[in-house]
Amino acid sequence: MIQAAAPLEDRIALQDVMTEYCYRVDALDDIPAILDLFTDDAVLDFSGIGLPAMNGKEAFKAFYESVFADMSHHNHYISNFRLDAYDGETATMRSYARGMGRSNDGGMVDVDVRYLMNFVRSGDDWKITRYEIHPGMPMPAALSEVHGHR
Repeated sequence: MIQAAAPLEDRIALQDVMTEYCYRVDALDDIPAILDLFTDDAVLDFSGIGLPAMNGKEAFKAFYESVFADMSHHNHYISNFRLDAYDGETATMRSYARGMGRSNDGGMVDVDVRYLMNFVRSGDDWKITRYEIHPGMPMPAALSEVHGHR
């Protein structure tokens, strides 16, 4: 598949939103900043890796509160950005991601996944309307041990 055509400024802006999401999640301390990246009616679908699908910021907030309460460290690396669709007002971009974390009880999580994000233009910014996570490699048992109760 050849990537969708888009102005370089928009392509970089979309990559920046995906990267900023990782930075904000890794901070483990500012849920409103994470939620600000999404539209109010956005969908998070993590069912591909055995975690829940959620609708709307209130559900996201509860999910991240629970995750952050359990974790002492998070670290995400994101790469291989691919623009699948772009029409000037909406876009779809995917990437590879490596996520690592340490739970408060010392458990470790290390996953290789694929992110898929749909976006809508909001003024001068882009907001996430749908965010999916799909396995890049088989999911380790540690993921369900640390996050499986959600």
